Amino acid sequence: MEGKEKAEAISPSDTEWRKSCDPKEAGWIFTRDLLHKHENSKSLYLTVDIRQDKEEQDRALIAFYQRDNVQWASPLQCRLKGDVAAGTGVDRHMISLVIFKLIRGFHINTGNGPITQVFEGQPDHLVPSVSLKLLEDNMFVTAGRMMGHSFLHSGPSFPGLSPAVVHILFGGSLDTTPVSILDCPDLDVRDAVKMLDGEADLHDLDWARRLCLLWNLPTPNANNRKWLARKLLLHTVIERTWCQINQLRTGLIESGLWPLLTHRADVIPILFPRESEAQVTAQMISDCITWPSSVTYLFDVYEDREADTGDDMDVKRICGYLRTFVDTAPPAELKSLVKFWIGWEVPTAEMRVEIVDAALPTALTCFEKLRLPRHYTSYAVFRQDLRACISQGCSWFGCA
Repeated sequence: MEGKEKAEAISPSDTEWRKSCDPKEAGWIFTRDLLHKHENSKSLYLTVDIRQDKEEQDRALIAFYQRDNVQWASPLQCRLKGDVAAGTGVDRHMISLVIFKLIRGFHINTGNGPITQVFEGQPDHLVPSVSLKLLEDNMFVTAGRMMGHSFLHSGPSFPGLSPAVVHILFGGSLDTTPVSILDCPDLDVRDAVKMLDGEADLHDLDWARRLCLLWNLPTPNANNRKWLARKLLLHTVIERTWCQINQLRTGLIESGLWPLLTHRADVIPILFPRESEAQVTAQMISDCITWPSSVTYLFDVYEDREADTGDDMDVKRICGYLRTFVDTAPPAELKSLVKFWIGWEVPTAEMRVEIVDAALPTALTCFEKLRLPRHYTSYAVFRQDLRACISQGCSWFGCA
């Protein structure tokens, strides 16, 4: 079986991903088959000119995902104009950047400031923005495509989405929605809900009363105040964002992931993990590092051996510094290190280390290789330089 016939034989309609006991494996099998099925499709080209200002760059990212009638499982080729970087490192960087912007906001002014937030609220309780402009621009369809496309290419997940939104997104009923006051990004509404749900005197509920009238709900009384507290929450978190959630669902469907997500509910927490679950840990990185072959000792033993050359000692010393950095750096800094190293925050199976003659740490992201200078004899100086370099992570590729 060759060519098209072979591609059609391996497809997401097969049952292998349905039967897997491991949801991560099920997701990997599904995306592998879907990408294989469309490997001969016309490539998608995502190009950003880093010589332009941040707004123009962000508009280019959004425009790429706002195209209709696109097969998102087609081969992807990314390019940074103004940079010699090329290859898979750039692809990883671009996908990671898209999800980062989706979480933190795009440098686009829609009338409410220089940064436009597609989602708002606190970590693990993010909800879609109620901006009418974003809704009219189908920005939540775009967001769904971004999330699905990242998942297809083993990129970062979207962490911290409200459980109430996830519940409705995948067909849960309004009556059983696990809504929490933490899901409400509007602090004034939170105050009203707390007053209704508490023991405040009815005469002190003026603000809650006005909200109820504004949203066509009955005025508070001794019998309905608890019910009204939940209704206000549901209205703020779900009913006001119903169209946004529907758009988000449409985007996920168009990305090609929907069969996986509807048949394997255990994959949904991988696509939408809790903020804490999305953190990069020291152990995760350590398990993925491929150290230089001369580093054969345990890192907590620094005994000199007669057979060691000067080069061997340099390699061991610098690798020991890196190990110390990984073990002690906070999660946010570890994410920056991984992104600097391979192009995005998701550790890969073989993250290589090379000790070289150079002034500062660099990375060959296309080859998943971190290049560390051998000249360091002080951990404090090593740490200072590495932190400075990874803070510039989005502009370092080293693929010249």
